[in-house]
Amino acid sequence: MSEDHAVFPGPLAPPILRARDYLERRGQQLPVAALRILAREVILRVSRAGTHIERRTNLSLRSEIDLLCDALLSRDETAAADLVHQARLGGMPTDTLYHLYIAGAVCQFGDRWERDEATAAQVIIAAGRVYSILRELRAVFISESLRAPRGAEAVFATVPGEVHGLGVMIAADTLRRKGWDIALRVGLEHEELVEEIASLKPSMVGLSVSMQSRILPAARLIVALRMRCPQVWIILGGTIVADDPEVANAVDADAGARDIEEGAALLAGHLDYLNGLFR
Repeated sequence: MSEDHAVFPGPLAPPILRARDYLERRGQQLPVAALRILAREVILRVSRAGTHIERRTNLSLRSEIDLLCDALLSRDETAAADLVHQARLGGMPTDTLYHLYIAGAVCQFGDRWERDEATAAQVIIAAGRVYSILRELRAVFISESLRAPRGAEAVFATVPGEVHGLGVMIAADTLRRKGWDIALRVGLEHEELVEEIASLKPSMVGLSVSMQSRILPAARLIVALRMRCPQVWIILGGTIVADDPEVANAVDADAGARDIEEGAALLAGHLDYLNGLFR
């Protein structure tokens, strides 16, 4: 596959821009290799969601998938989002929209990358567009996944490679004393943690990070979770957030908590929002 360093054909997705700007303000650079890793996360997670695409897809939808793939790789910044919007307005079910339509297009541009029919720059942009589209659809995924008011429950985990797990353990114990059901996962590697969280089907995830070197792994994990669990709400905590709350926004977390009490309040606020959907 092409690993060129060509100028990108359009602006990067907002989360990538935020991460790049955050690092640049601190005298660091976001390597092109890191962008390729994030693009591969999108392709991997969404492609896996698209099970049995060929078997389940009729000729009409295949043609629409071709057009969406072309739009994602094009220079037109809004073409792909417009096609997805039109598909929703046309009554396409959410399951088909994600698991066949979008996943099919992602599989296609991933294949084109492998065959050198699309450049690395094009695919990085396309993956960012998919990420943004699915983020915009989160309310749809939430409404599809909720069948009853949510209880006070969440998954807490350390970012892969994070060696300081005491803080998240204390946070989990504190929330449990407040009546929360907290599933704690510490010390897991990236792939294992993504699949473990996906199997638990949480509506809220708390991630702990304390070291600057874990910023990119945190961003990669959040990209994977957004693609694997589109409905999930993610809060970032740890000493790095206490030192610089802006880091939560840089890695595209939904919120950042400087301490346990702030985190508990933010979690409770999102729980109120979810349960308000049933009022």
